[in-house]
Amino acid sequence: MALFPLAVLRTDVGVVRARNEDAAHVDERGRFAIVADGMGGHGAGDVASTMAVALVRASLEAEAALLVSYASEPTLAGRTLLAARMRTAVERANAEVFDRSEREPDKHQMGSTLEVVLLAGNEAFIAHVGDSRTYLIRHGRAAQLTVDHTVAETMRRAGAMSDEEAGVSEMRSVLSNAIGVTPTVTVDLLRVELRSGDRLLVCSDGLHEYFTREQLAHQASAGDPDAALSRMLAHARDGGGHDNITGVIIELRTRPAATAPPLPTIDPLDDQPTNPVPYPVERPAGGPLEGVGDETLKHFLDQTLRESSRHRLP
Repeated sequence: MALFPLAVLRTDVGVVRARNEDAAHVDERGRFAIVADGMGGHGAGDVASTMAVALVRASLEAEAALLVSYASEPTLAGRTLLAARMRTAVERANAEVFDRSEREPDKHQMGSTLEVVLLAGNEAFIAHVGDSRTYLIRHGRAAQLTVDHTVAETMRRAGAMSDEEAGVSEMRSVLSNAIGVTPTVTVDLLRVELRSGDRLLVCSDGLHEYFTREQLAHQASAGDPDAALSRMLAHARDGGGHDNITGVIIELRTRPAATAPPLPTIDPLDDQPTNPVPYPVERPAGGPLEGVGDETLKHFLDQTLRESSRHRLP
């Protein structure tokens, strides 16, 4: 059975902030969702987040034919191309936000997080910058698929902070990577295979900060998606609402299968933030890759999809 998404979006200014600098978009055809959390530049955070969402939206809408083609006939080449197009979309958004911040003094050093979830067939492709997050909710459990780009998380992963110290450190809100702050940006890319009944939660830190993983799993999976998201925003407001609060819940449902072949079953709900899916290797006999072992090639492809974006776009 093929999957189709039902997506709901909610955003709230919160209790403390005077303006909402979050921006978000859900594609009306269910192809993608975007969440951005702006900051800096004399209140220009909303400019940065709005620009980032609009630019990535335009890039992904231009890839409609590729999405249809891949969803109907997923291949390794198509998967690699989709990931590359997502990376390019995010890098272009970064370049344009940065250029505007350089041209306009009142927007100097404005920036934004950026979370992009692209749905194609039974797969989700995720592009991640900053400390907004994407979670997979399955059978009442939650897996955080993305890793926060913050100073505290970087120090925790390096062993310089314990989990407990990172959880209360002031550095947990200091971004180590963001859209528009520097000429280049690091883009985390990952892919997850989906099942009927799965939910994806895409949210700013103004939402996820008020939940433990267990609480988040319970709240995000209870009832219909819109009611669940409404309760979660209310919980964040009641908990202090010190930041803008934005969330998208995408529920995957079944419908009669089209032409897409079934994908292997995986369970990404483990103890790690992400659980990469191995990529099937397809190469012609007698080609330049003949003699290269499957494991070596799989490792190379995985690293290629996850490598940092360090070049400046033209």
